[in-house]
Amino acid sequence: MSEYHRNFGTITRRMTEFEVTIHDMLAHDDTAALTREDLLAAGKLTRSCWAVVAMLCGATGVDLPTEPDWDVILASVNVSLGG
Repeated sequence: MSEYHRNFGTITRRMTEFEVTIHDMLAHDDTAALTREDLLAAGKLTRSCWAVVAMLCGATGVDLPTEPDWDVILASVNVSLGG
């Protein structure tokens, strides 16, 4: 990929929104359960975040534990919100 196609500023803003949303869910500041579509999207984003961390750690020899089952974790959080 060429450096001309990188758009980390926009990606960072969107990922920050995701992080804040998850934080609010965990703090129960956002008490609405996720719809099925949003739950699937949250799982996809979470797996993407893990993949980036795994790539960076792998490139530098840092060992990570086994990837958690994000679907189970997110489903549990969603249930706590009434989903």
